[in-house]
Amino acid sequence: MNKKAISPLIATVLLIVVAVALIAIVLSWGKSFTTQGLSETGNVVDTTCTGATITIPSCSVKDGNIIFYVTNNSSTYDFATSDNFVFDVTSDTGVYNADNNLSTYTSEAWAGLSTGATVQVSASLTTLAVTGNSYDVAVRSSICSSDAVYTFKNCHS
Repeated sequence: MNKKAISPLIATVLLIVVAVALIAIVLSWGKSFTTQGLSETGNVVDTTCTGATITIPSCSVKDGNIIFYVTNNSSTYDFATSDNFVFDVTSDTGVYNADNNLSTYTSEAWAGLSTGATVQVSASLTTLAVTGNSYDVAVRSSICSSDAVYTFKNCHS
């Protein structure tokens, strides 16, 4: 029997050609996969609340009421009437009252919060069932809850 094997040089060249072909196939698939994935991520990011910020410029306790002001500090975002802001009050004694609807306690009918506008909020500490000497007030937008959030620390008379 006369058996002949391929030379080591030809075997090495064939292995390199197969490896390069596999690499080209994987890279081609990877490019289309990542391009498609990146084009779909544009729909994931919600930019409707970009620039939505609020502050509480002042807060005080007077005659059993906690009185604070909420200001729309953004330059481009108007909070709609449908945006039901909520606030939490925590006393220095650890008593906590959460998720109070801001529009229930505003000095005038809730009409949203336009750019630069300020609204006064007054809530009875008895109604909130919170007792203490100083209070932290946290306000957040129900629509832009990760952007429009502010906490006023140590509100007292």
